[in-house]
Amino acid sequence: MRNIFLSCLFYSSLLGGIPFKSGETLRYNASFGGVSAANASLKVIGKEKFSDTMTYHVQFTARSKGLISYLFPINDKIDLWLSEDSLFTIKESSMIKEGSYEYSREMILDHQSGSVLLENDTLQIPRGTQSPYSLFYFFRNKDIASMASDTLNTIQGKKITPLSILIEEDIEIIVPAGKFSCTKVTPVRSNRKNFKNRSQMSILFSNDDHQYPVKIWLTMKYGSLVLELDSIIN
Repeated sequence: MRNIFLSCLFYSSLLGGIPFKSGETLRYNASFGGVSAANASLKVIGKEKFSDTMTYHVQFTARSKGLISYLFPINDKIDLWLSEDSLFTIKESSMIKEGSYEYSREMILDHQSGSVLLENDTLQIPRGTQSPYSLFYFFRNKDIASMASDTLNTIQGKKITPLSILIEEDIEIIVPAGKFSCTKVTPVRSNRKNFKNRSQMSILFSNDDHQYPVKIWLTMKYGSLVLELDSIIN
């Protein structure tokens, strides 16, 4: 298998650059088990220099609404700093509030040395390791259809998970933002074992110059959380 760290620069040059700009905001309707549950967004805050690396500062937020706000309140914010050239995760700052569960975490990744600073510990990681949340942007400047044989490592907490990538092409869908032809990306564990609680993430990217993440869903043991693109602000 080809390693994504070695091939990403080739794909970036092939597609001619990053297909988003500062200020882009993607707004989503989120539902759980078919019930409208939250509003979510992906926003490109702007370009920022972190250490010696120029980055895109992007932010994912999700906030529950309606009855769900009382039954199971959600207030999540994840800030990411992605390298300008390859969209590798350089830093992640997370603040998660879901029901009675709360945590905050910050991690800094050094891809040259293959290490991550997390909770005052320095851990060794494969070069090119990503935050799972960065994948909403990472695939956007790639030739997605050519990545079916690639591998990718993600880090969540202190756990590194090697992933293979399943690709499905030419999927037509309708979401509140309109009708799109999409390519579906599903990261799966390379050993084919299920994730904890049988979870699985899939992302549908639009087949256009922007490659918007049009629909995102997470299949869990007790139901499915689905995010559908509602509006685009450029």
